[in-house]
Amino acid sequence: MFNLRTIALKLFRAGKTQAITSIITVAIAIALVVMMCTYGFSAKEKLDEDIYELYGDSNIEFGYELEDERYIDKKQLTQVANLSGVMAVAPILLNPEVTVEGISINMLGVNNDELTKSRLHFTDNIEQNEIIVSERLLHSLEKSIGDQLEVGHQTFMIADTLPIHEFNTAYITNADMKSLFPYMQEGKFVLVQTIPELEETVGTQIAKMDEYLRVDLLNESEAMQKNIEGLLVFIVVLSLFVLIITGTLLLSNFRIIFTKLQKQLMRLRAIGATMTQVALIVLTQLTTIIIIGVLAGTLLGVGMMKFGLHRIIRSLALPPVQTTIPVITVIVIALVSLVVLQLFVMWQVWKSTNVLPMQMKQLEKQVVWTRKKGWVSSGVAVIAIFLLLIGMRENAPVQSFIGSAMMTVLFIYVLPYVFKWCMQHSLPYLRGIFGKNFYIALQRLLPQVRKNMSAILTIISVMVILVFSTATMKSVAVSSEQYIDNKFETEVHGTYDLSDITGEQTLELLADIRNLEGVRDVYASSGIASLGIQLPNEMIDADVQATNLAYRDQQYPVTGAVVKESFAKEHHIEVGDVLPIIDYYNNQNYEPLLVSAISDESTLFQYSDIVVDWSEEIANVLYMHEVFVDADDVEVLQPIMSKLPAMHFITKTAELEEEYKMFQQRYVLVIGTLIVLIIGASFGVLQTLTNDILSQQSSYRITRLLGLTQNGMMSVIVWQALIFVCYGIVFGLTFGIFFTKLLWHVIDPASSTLVDGTAVLYTVAIIFVLTLICFTLQGYQMSRRQL
Repeated sequence: MFNLRTIALKLFRAGKTQAITSIITVAIAIALVVMMCTYGFSAKEKLDEDIYELYGDSNIEFGYELEDERYIDKKQLTQVANLSGVMAVAPILLNPEVTVEGISINMLGVNNDELTKSRLHFTDNIEQNEIIVSERLLHSLEKSIGDQLEVGHQTFMIADTLPIHEFNTAYITNADMKSLFPYMQEGKFVLVQTIPELEETVGTQIAKMDEYLRVDLLNESEAMQKNIEGLLVFIVVLSLFVLIITGTLLLSNFRIIFTKLQKQLMRLRAIGATMTQVALIVLTQLTTIIIIGVLAGTLLGVGMMKFGLHRIIRSLALPPVQTTIPVITVIVIALVSLVVLQLFVMWQVWKSTNVLPMQMKQLEKQVVWTRKKGWVSSGVAVIAIFLLLIGMRENAPVQSFIGSAMMTVLFIYVLPYVFKWCMQHSLPYLRGIFGKNFYIALQRLLPQVRKNMSAILTIISVMVILVFSTATMKSVAVSSEQYIDNKFETEVHGTYDLSDITGEQTLELLADIRNLEGVRDVYASSGIASLGIQLPNEMIDADVQATNLAYRDQQYPVTGAVVKESFAKEHHIEVGDVLPIIDYYNNQNYEPLLVSAISDESTLFQYSDIVVDWSEEIANVLYMHEVFVDADDVEVLQPIMSKLPAMHFITKTAELEEEYKMFQQRYVLVIGTLIVLIIGASFGVLQTLTNDILSQQSSYRITRLLGLTQNGMMSVIVWQALIFVCYGIVFGLTFGIFFTKLLWHVIDPASSTLVDGTAVLYTVAIIFVLTLICFTLQGYQMSRRQL
């Protein structure tokens, strides 16, 4: 006696070719997903570890310069600790000129709080009269842990070592440091841990406490973090696409397997097997395929990561990853992929429980539109349009994506009915244009549309993903380049993280920059401030910005205010009007502004309504944000960056190179994934069509007996395959362009989406060539067989 599991496994022999093909398909897809996702998560984890290694839990460091004799006092510490958004502060004393047994060392006085330990990388508490030294210093002193070390007039016991090989460094307690150097107060510099979103606000407030304080925001890795996060999102989306394509290919293979098992399943039903038992047999077979494929793909992916990933990373200049393979991450990715693919299995099982094999064979020839389908489609269309309207009105990407996806799926659902209707009404005309063989091929194809819907969906899905991915990448590349061109009005662009430099200070800073050797000219722009303006009949709010008006493309008076044309028309403002200014935030009134010009210059009014020169009184409440320097590189600005650590400069050339590098990283991932998808999808679709044509051998023989020649039969087979593929390609490209245009139009109506015609043409050409080669050979073999 055999149980259901044994029967299911024995029935594999009826479709072992399709079972092996399905396993290979799943294994390749899972290997690709495992490698991409594991790389993405590992790269992010590696970056997080590197950042923590550099900064620990601190977000801000502030203090006095080493040559400055001042120290942080208790009052300053208390002020910083009481700022909104500050979670912890940790003062650190520093003396870089301590000599121990003839060796110059950096001596730090520290406390045993968690913030200090995370930043300076020690774990055990440092007790009084204890010292921790770097491994390099321990080796230089020829000492070992537990030995005594004399510093100044005190003796310390070496309690531990630091994993620092580059410097001679030592840590003692803050109290011991004050004992050695009584003139020191609370700290030379202070570590600050803040709520991440408030670090710039806290840094600005600290900078305002004392103009001599040096404030460092520890955000040098922010660009890399954004790059990794964007790359990770991209990888997850690509992985989802891979699983969807794999699922549609599996449905095609499952249908072939299920068709070959019809006789066996009918016999089981004849001897009393229930539909539930049949479903369990199908579920066991298909789940076994998925499990074997996932296990094989996971092992293959791990092997590729172990022996080939680092070479790929080096060749593509991708961010580095951990050297060890994250086993838990790999297992989670494999399990999630298993669940996603299992959904396609459950769909096939559900179909097997609702339709008997013989009934399925009859229904495959029926593509009939019913009133129920009409009502359901109408309901889905109404919901999709409603979501799209919400997305367009509220600028909600999630609703826009769901609405676009629902509309696309709806069109794909009604596609077979539209295709059948169009073909039935155009058959006589097509026969006159393309001839008898094309007419026969189309007649033979119409009953197979629903039967091969999974293969059609595979082609359509590949085309949709191809258009969406390449169009999005091309549009992003063009828009990024345009954004950089607009951002960099000069070769060098600078940003200032804090908000403590206003009108007169900005002019002084610009003068210092202008005096540097290698700087030809410089100007700056402020952030936006919302101020009140008292008009004769109403009080209005206006976004005001400061810049150097003398450096604009159009010539404007340096005194007075330049008003945006649309804003002036809306509020009936004219040249020569006087605008009383009210500062709600500081509760102050300022000298009224004289409207000196009205302009529609787009680069001047990107976000503001009124622009003034830095020499105006109102500019003293506007904080400098951007600096534009006419210079060849940032090296000439090192004196400014040393003086103002919160000031960051970058050249346009460097920004374009970084943007191109980030684009190439994503583009290579997209193209690599698309190549795998296109090859896998083409293989699966061609296999499905080949099996379908082979299953109709008797029908083709009858057609031969009725007068069709050998070359005519080969022509019919080739035409049938080409029509089938064209059907998927044409509608796939149509839906892909529709989905891409609709989604990005709803998200950003001003955006322009550019379809990558080269990638589309190459893909279509590859699919056509493969189809011609495959079915010319099959058609030749079948047409030459004896009747």
